[in-house]
Amino acid sequence: MVLAHWLYANACNKGEECVITSWDIFYELESWYLLFWNLAGVPFSYCYTSIYVLQNGPMGFSIGWNVMCFTLLLVGYFFWDTGNSQRNRFRMYWNNTLIKRNAFPQLPKSFIKDAKFLQTRHGNKLLIDGWYAYVRKPHYTADLAMSLSWGLIAGFGSFFPYFYLTFFLIVLVHRVGRDDARCARKYGADWDLYMKTVPWKFIPYIY
Repeated sequence: MVLAHWLYANACNKGEECVITSWDIFYELESWYLLFWNLAGVPFSYCYTSIYVLQNGPMGFSIGWNVMCFTLLLVGYFFWDTGNSQRNRFRMYWNNTLIKRNAFPQLPKSFIKDAKFLQTRHGNKLLIDGWYAYVRKPHYTADLAMSLSWGLIAGFGSFFPYFYLTFFLIVLVHRVGRDDARCARKYGADWDLYMKTVPWKFIPYIY
């Protein structure tokens, strides 16, 4: 859990220039949702697994189980970090605001050179390359995988470590619906073409 929280906090610091171009800032009540969640949600929900482990002691899992949890966390982090980077650096490249930073860690696949996209009549470009060639929200899927690892490392003695995963899943499914509705109004037929090109939201051929 120390590693999990460090990865999360460090990613927010190393990619701070990407935050201002995010959905949270532009469309969610002028970032009030983000501010409320960071002040009221993050401090009280992200720590549930750590509190549970602190109160109940080490779970005593096998080496295989621990390796599985660490692998799920690190693979999820790789796709989450690179997925966010692919999307944000694509935007910044076309806005001439791309900043090359050396913040640690810089992972492979973080930037797609000559990325494929759909040009909309609205003027925006919709990324259909990298992880975004397979699903529309790969960073959400990876984020959920990381949060699942937070629960699994605490075992199955209580729902408490899985509260965040459950809450987060509901939030993201609802958020994807709001995003689809907003983009359908904004892009019209171009959004229909985009959904045909990338039909899956979270997991290819499943959802």
